[in-house]
Amino acid sequence: MTQVKKHFDQVAKNYDQYKENNKFYYDNLKKLLSSFIPKDKHILEIGCGTGDLLASLNPKVGYGLDLSPEMIKLAKIRHSSSKNLSFSTQSINKFKSKNLNFIFMADVIEHLEDPQKTFTQISQIMTKNTIFICTYANPIWEPVLMLAEKLKLKMPEGDHYRIKFKDIESILKKSDLELTTHNFNLLLPINIPLITTFTNKYLAPILKPLCFIEYFVAQKR
Repeated sequence: MTQVKKHFDQVAKNYDQYKENNKFYYDNLKKLLSSFIPKDKHILEIGCGTGDLLASLNPKVGYGLDLSPEMIKLAKIRHSSSKNLSFSTQSINKFKSKNLNFIFMADVIEHLEDPQKTFTQISQIMTKNTIFICTYANPIWEPVLMLAEKLKLKMPEGDHYRIKFKDIESILKKSDLELTTHNFNLLLPINIPLITTFTNKYLAPILKPLCFIEYFVAQKR
């Protein structure tokens, strides 16, 4: 994780600006997560960045973990007035809480050095009632994302690997996790007046496997 940590330490100071530049996508990501996660729950976010997604879910207690000290430093400053939120660089296997209702990761799985190890650690801190949600960019969008990065239209990814869902299914089974939902969302992740609304409302249901956001929901077996 050394290279990944180094990368996110470097982009941390511009992280929120990158998100602001792609506000339409992040607003829709928040909407998707909130459709699964009600307010006033005990939530853990893995790969929390500066904590904006976690805070948007209005948790009763929210924990944010990230391997980047610079991200965590900014998260603590940004959310210093929110006493229900805490942020740390501690590893998942050292996290202690028996009351988690939800665990989520957003745009993190592609940066994991060992997804199997991470999912196993997540499973170990879950109870039968904990729900795990993972969102990520649909791998078929990789060429578009790399072009957008070269044009400086999105945050640099650094080292990453887009995992196909068939491989994720295998990882889930080996981690003692049971898949409950697998779906897609948001066919057009940028806001073009009239075109985006029409595309995401009428074409997305027909062309789901082409949507930008791919996600799954799982629970402990």
